[in-house]
Amino acid sequence: MKPYENYLIISDLDGTIIPRGGKVSEANKKAIAAFAAGGGHFGIATGRTPEAAAGYLGGVDITAPSVFFNGSMLYDWQKKEVLVTRPLTAGDGVKDPTLWPLFAERCLELFPKACLEVYTEDNCNIISNPQNDDPRLPHEYYKYRHCSLSEVANLMRTPWLKFFASDEPAVLRCLEQEAEAMGTAAQSHHFYSEVNYLEFVSKGVSKGSMLAEIRKMPAFRGMKIIALGDYLNDRELLEQADISIASGNAHEDLKKIADFTGCPAEEDLIVWLLDHFAKITGKEAK
Repeated sequence: MKPYENYLIISDLDGTIIPRGGKVSEANKKAIAAFAAGGGHFGIATGRTPEAAAGYLGGVDITAPSVFFNGSMLYDWQKKEVLVTRPLTAGDGVKDPTLWPLFAERCLELFPKACLEVYTEDNCNIISNPQNDDPRLPHEYYKYRHCSLSEVANLMRTPWLKFFASDEPAVLRCLEQEAEAMGTAAQSHHFYSEVNYLEFVSKGVSKGSMLAEIRKMPAFRGMKIIALGDYLNDRELLEQADISIASGNAHEDLKKIADFTGCPAEEDLIVWLLDHFAKITGKEAK
């Protein structure tokens, strides 16, 4: 039996295995390759789109279905194939999908300096003033376009997977209040992926919710899942995994629920995991 057989690592990217402003290190790439050679499988769970993630993952052996849009999509990286989507505008908790374009319109009116993005399966659609664009976009491999809200308002033609707002924390708190008032908060799951990033996905959707879909697949049935994360949008991922690890730089609330706290992202968390594999799993790697 190979040393990592029947184990699947699924990891967040930014702040977990990618330092802020960096890429997956050569040391982490070698560790992931060693894990795969030892019978393990590796996947990612991110708020990014597949295209945006690809720019950071050259040379990384991704052998398991991976989670995108913070849980709204499960994707086969090797086949470049969408396996499952959970649209924000068509989930079980959506009583009135027409609220979403109305809410977006209200946000454009009330928060004129916010960057507002509507994510569909094939694009990041920026509906706010280009002057408000999040500075990350030109540097992070995103496929995106500027468009009017009316161009993505037909929810039957272009289901929304995620609604995203970036602004000062005080403004985002006001945006949350507006979501409560209009009813969109009640028919969605919303959370902060950074202190200045507020995201809305379908009710019940999270990075962790897609682990159930992975566990159902014959190739991964019965595998032990090791989840890695650093921020509050990784909470459900860590909670649903068999073994949970927070990076050393993780939010303190995430460290409290994790089984283990590893090294900071800058010090190569996958390397750390393999170095501590026996302790983490209670199983000697032979």
